[in-house]
Amino acid sequence: MAQWALPPNLHSEIEAGPVCFHSEHSIGSKDGLIPRYKDSHACVRCISALTEGRVSLDVHQIERKYRRRFLEFWSFVEIRGPDECWPWRGKYHSRSNSSYFQIPRHWGAGRQYSAPRMAVWTTWGDIGRLPIKPICGDHNCCNPLHWRIKGVPHFFHNRDLQVIDLEFCSNKLTADTQLFLETTADKDPQRFEKILNANRIWIDFRLNSDGPISFDLINTENGYKKLKK
Repeated sequence: MAQWALPPNLHSEIEAGPVCFHSEHSIGSKDGLIPRYKDSHACVRCISALTEGRVSLDVHQIERKYRRRFLEFWSFVEIRGPDECWPWRGKYHSRSNSSYFQIPRHWGAGRQYSAPRMAVWTTWGDIGRLPIKPICGDHNCCNPLHWRIKGVPHFFHNRDLQVIDLEFCSNKLTADTQLFLETTADKDPQRFEKILNANRIWIDFRLNSDGPISFDLINTENGYKKLKK
């Protein structure tokens, strides 16, 4: 997917915009609006958090109205070790083989955004349209520490999941998404069927696996092909 080009006077103007994914950034907002940069539509507080190196995988840090979508998204991410790439097991565009997740954003009519961008939005912060770049070379990787946001200074000095206490959070997120899938299957079959349509074999595997979720455990050729879709 084409990325937004950085303007020469980036983030020179601020305007009111809708709340972002992160609940603490809307504290004190009585009209449902927060400060956003006019050009990139990024949340001002998220950009500040990014420069300070703050990152989270905690669903309880997500704005309530986005929590279901947060859990649905991360249900399709194969969360591996701290230094490994985290493969996307959701939908891919058939021609470009690029990942995507459907979610509306306020700045345009588009509803499909790359999985890594959604991963960045829900961990580092709502960076709006700012371009992102992988340091691992995998443009479909969803490990938040494998991505850099262009146009914003980061605090990444010797950062890894253990150092910033995210290893526990990544394990907790796996458990949270497992519970989400089980609850949705039981309480909302219609919505669960839509989730299954994205990648039935991956969701079935998650719900029927007693051990760590790993693509390596799925050793059938058909399973591999379906996981790649």
